[in-house]
Amino acid sequence: MKKKLLSLSLVSALVLSTGAVAGAQPAVPTAAAAPAGTEDDSAEPVTQESLQALRSQLEEQLYEAQELQKKLNAQLDSLNKRVSKVEKKTDQPRVDIHGYGRFRWDKQHFEDFKGIDMKSVWLNLFINHRINDRWSLHSEHEFENNLSNNHGAYEGDGGYDKDGGKKYSRPVLQLYAEGHVGEVDVKLGRFYLQSPYKFTFDEKVDGWQASYGVPTHWGRKAMFTLNSGNTYSKILYGDRDNKLDVWAEGGSTNFRVLSLISEIPVAKNTNLTSHYGKMTRRDDHMTRETISVGLDTKLNRDLKLSAAFAKSDSDTLNKSHFLQLQYKEAKPDVPGSFDVYVKKYLQRGHTGMTNWFNDDIIDPTCGDYSKELNDRNPGNPWDHRAGEFNGLRIGADFVPVRNTKLLLHYTYGKLGLFDAGQGRLTGRKDDYSFFRAQWEVYF
Repeated sequence: MKKKLLSLSLVSALVLSTGAVAGAQPAVPTAAAAPAGTEDDSAEPVTQESLQALRSQLEEQLYEAQELQKKLNAQLDSLNKRVSKVEKKTDQPRVDIHGYGRFRWDKQHFEDFKGIDMKSVWLNLFINHRINDRWSLHSEHEFENNLSNNHGAYEGDGGYDKDGGKKYSRPVLQLYAEGHVGEVDVKLGRFYLQSPYKFTFDEKVDGWQASYGVPTHWGRKAMFTLNSGNTYSKILYGDRDNKLDVWAEGGSTNFRVLSLISEIPVAKNTNLTSHYGKMTRRDDHMTRETISVGLDTKLNRDLKLSAAFAKSDSDTLNKSHFLQLQYKEAKPDVPGSFDVYVKKYLQRGHTGMTNWFNDDIIDPTCGDYSKELNDRNPGNPWDHRAGEFNGLRIGADFVPVRNTKLLLHYTYGKLGLFDAGQGRLTGRKDDYSFFRAQWEVYF
């Protein structure tokens, strides 16, 4: 009986507690729902004017967003320019100095004439000054010291051929301004001019140069270069029409050159080259013209063929050619890289517009070592003057460590002797050989 009463009291307590919780719930809104079929007076009607106002607001917001985007783009461009200036100062400093040194051993051998054995050290410094984004100033400074006789760059003012002279000093080899005028590259001052393959012109010019490139299908530009200025030449040495200094084997700086060079890609790895040059002696306006054409092509990835032919309007010694085959390429920034090559020459003096022969090939009377050769061979050196070289060069280049290069080559053949007074070959040929070992260091 007591258990029944206890159970009834527990049930009653649960019922009462449940009712209390229910009474604590939020009150239900008393507003009645609008009858079906009637409109809510609090909602604004959608009209054309309201849509137009909403469109105007959206357009104003879009305009503000575009203006903000422009400001952000301008700030981003300004930041990029500042970053570019910082990078340029780091990667392209306003003043840049670099160069290379050479340790050279030359051994020249002549038939029936004592040769020469010369050791020398060279230093070439290049200084580039960036004026602005379009113009820059460049200079090259060359110094040589002959280790065989201890004559060099820092000697007295005795003269070119005197003891203590500055024979080996060329403190300012080049000095020119370089820039752009529209799409044309321009040089003004004293600069080095080299025809394709250094075949017919290899000398400094005091004047101007203008170069223009035309895009081609092969991804490389066809380049056309016009040059004019004063220069040095031996082209009238032994020329029949030369009435002033036909015996002047040393050449003269009294020449003016007009030169047009073209280098045109005609295939992926093939270029055609040409050079027209006109030399004018300023004293009497005597002129000589030379035309050369050439070709270089890669036969495969590692094998390159180069060839050229030249002819001048001189009566004699007026045709030259060369043919070179090279395997691989020695690159100073790639340790272990190398190349080997063979070069066939037929050089005649009146086709070279500046040098009598190319690639440091000399005869006993006309070259860098003529004074030393004459000192070693008392008598008449003119019996050995040559107007032609016909022979071969075999060479190899190797990069033992980065930024260095070892060069070795051996040249041999026949020097065709000539009579400078008559301007013709005599028919006699002397044996000739030339060995060079050279180590170059770049910095």
